[in-house]
Amino acid sequence: MESDILINHFLRLFPKFHDRYLEHLDFNQEFLGHVFFGDEVSTYVEELLRENADIEQIEKFFNFFEWMATQTSLYIVQVLSTTILYNLGGHTDILKKAQNYMKPHTKKLSQEIEDLHSGKYFS
Repeated sequence: MESDILINHFLRLFPKFHDRYLEHLDFNQEFLGHVFFGDEVSTYVEELLRENADIEQIEKFFNFFEWMATQTSLYIVQVLSTTILYNLGGHTDILKKAQNYMKPHTKKLSQEIEDLHSGKYFS
C-alpha cells in the first residue's frame, strides 16, 4: 500500500520513468522501492547533479524528496534516507551540489545518514 502511494505519486510527477517502472516489474515480478529508487532514480539524479544543467528538473526531484521526507510512512522515509540520500552521500562532490537543492526535512535526513556513516553515533 505505501509502496503504491510512493510509486504512483512519483510516476505522476515523472512519467518518463513509466517504461523503466514496467521493466522493473517485469524483471522483479513486484515493485521493490529500494531497488527501483536506487537503480533508476538515484542514478538519474546523480547524473543531473553531475551535469548541473537542468536546474528545473533537479528542483523538481528535490521537491519530491521533500514530500517523501514529510510522509508519516516509515517505508517512504526509509526509501529516501537509506537509498536515495545514502547513494548521493557516497560522492562528496555530488552531495555538496545536492545540499544546495535540499529542503529542510530532506537536509535533516541527509545529515542523519551522513552522521551515521561517519561513525558520529559510535564515538
